[in-house]
Amino acid sequence: MTVATATCIAPFARVSGCDVQVPLVQGGTCSYANFDYAASAPALASVTDRISELLPFYASVHRGAGYASRISTTSYEDSRESVSRFVGADEDQVVVFTRNTTDSINLLAGAVPGDVVVLDIEHHANLLPWKNTRVVEAADSVSETVWRIAVELERAPAALLAVTGASNVTGEVLPIAELADLAHACGARIFVDGAQLVPHRRVDLAELGVDYLAFSGHKLYAPFGAGVLVGRRDWLDEAEPYLAGGGAVREVSLDHTEWACAPAVTRPGPERAGGRGDRCRVRHPRVARRRGRGTSRGTVVRATRRRPA
Repeated sequence: MTVATATCIAPFARVSGCDVQVPLVQGGTCSYANFDYAASAPALASVTDRISELLPFYASVHRGAGYASRISTTSYEDSRESVSRFVGADEDQVVVFTRNTTDSINLLAGAVPGDVVVLDIEHHANLLPWKNTRVVEAADSVSETVWRIAVELERAPAALLAVTGASNVTGEVLPIAELADLAHACGARIFVDGAQLVPHRRVDLAELGVDYLAFSGHKLYAPFGAGVLVGRRDWLDEAEPYLAGGGAVREVSLDHTEWACAPAVTRPGPERAGGRGDRCRVRHPRVARRRGRGTSRGTVVRATRRRPA
């Protein structure tokens, strides 16, 4: 007779709260089984350890000249570089820290100089913030959906194609590189909501041809409220400030304000240091960058558009 035995497999990386005990109705406790990872993943222990190391040096970021302030500022800017390497950002793309993915999308929405093409299956965060939207009805197959997007992009000029990298309902992943080529060929840029994609797949913006990417720390094993918008800086520089306040300006008078460039113009007020870039350093080594990506009309030439079989 074969006897089945249960084997307990240790996690790939230790997370905070892995030893939490849950009180039982009948008394006693048991180990907690966390089924909410898709909504919010627990912080990696290596990340919380790094935050603990930094806390004694906690001070104002970009707003002090003392020793602790310089350490906090350096750590904060190092995190920005870590995130840039983590997603393979191009040299003309800037990293902006936000509260979460939704905050990142709202920030970009205020900077888009034209129409935004979206699918009708987008979740609220990648649907509600956009202005001047043109909605494409998703088809039963990915190939047909891509064809419909192409038709809409070619029908009339658009500034941006906004898509979700991976569905938070079905897990379906769209062909991002192909969509980027379609958008660029029609003179548009592409934004990818990477909240569900980035935790599960390596993302290289330069390789994929993606202009803007947003994702959240709470789905990427980082603590607290942290989000990221990575993308080309020109729209962010030219738009009205997302929030107005100190730190977002170069010069202020009673009748004139000279705003700073991105990322400073997007984040007025004191910044929080700690935890933002540590998860990215833990997960991936340096990502090679590819230069020379074109985004103007004609970068990808397609003489005709054929409906998929």
